[in-house]
Amino acid sequence: MKRDIEMLLLKLTDGGRILRLNDAQSGLCLEKRLNPQDSVSRQKERWKRVFLALLERELGAAG
Repeated sequence: MKRDIEMLLLKLTDGGRILRLNDAQSGLCLEKRLNPQDSVSRQKERWKRVFLALLERELGAAG
């Protein structure tokens, strides 16, 4: 089953960035402060893969 993951990138006043991933179907979300030394797009893809794997593992048959 393909999940629809919402991705929101927040820019903080100190210049940092927080990535919020949300699965509307389950209501679960993950927030990570991004590393300013790494590419934002690479981190977005990495954390999306991690979040999808966690959802699959935790919700598996229930999702």
